[in-house]
Amino acid sequence: MKIKVLIVEDEVIVAEEIAADLTDYGFEITDIAISSEECLKSISLNLPQIILMDINIKGSKDGIETSTLINQHHNIPIIYLTANSDTKTLNRVLTTSPYGFISKPYNKKDLSLAIEIAFSKHNGKLIQTNNALTSDSLFVKNGDYYTKLNIDDINYIEADGSYSNIYVKDKKYTISTNLNHFQNNHNSPVFVRVHRSFIINIKKVEAFDKDSLIINSTTIPISKSYQKEIMKFFNKL
Repeated sequence: MKIKVLIVEDEVIVAEEIAADLTDYGFEITDIAISSEECLKSISLNLPQIILMDINIKGSKDGIETSTLINQHHNIPIIYLTANSDTKTLNRVLTTSPYGFISKPYNKKDLSLAIEIAFSKHNGKLIQTNNALTSDSLFVKNGDYYTKLNIDDINYIEADGSYSNIYVKDKKYTISTNLNHFQNNHNSPVFVRVHRSFIINIKKVEAFDKDSLIINSTTIPISKSYQKEIMKFFNKL
């Protein structure tokens, strides 16, 4: 399922360029609205999952006032995409609790990433519950679908900038969640932090010394600050 995006931009040519860029990155454009009134009507007809909001738009209200109205009646992440970045405007923007703020001219990759992150924060890239069905698994976005990963199949998770890579036996899944966020939002006892760039499945350790451990033939470093705690997991003869 593609992420559905509503573009609110009163310059039609600019809006069409944004729509083309996002379509190339695999997003679905629900509509292009040039005014506050068109925006609110579009939401009622085809509910988006993300809204890209310019500030200077046509209609009786500007983008910030429109966002305030949206927040009162809907729970939709809003990302501002605008050329307005003065202090007064930014202070007004903050009152609407946006999920992002991107200045024009924008970078296509940065815009795509901002949408993915906003969607992730709002809906959860990692879907987990405490019921018996999902306590031993998690779901990660893989193409158009969320794919179920059994926790016992995960070897380790490696930091990759703003992303993280989840490694299973013969595959890697990349998620737009940093390692700290993963650690804070998934409390399975088998996941242990061993380095600022690595969380491991402690059950998958095949060998170790004081500085590193081996999982599926991969050598993973152990930071000095974690060494003492990590050693407690192993029965040594």
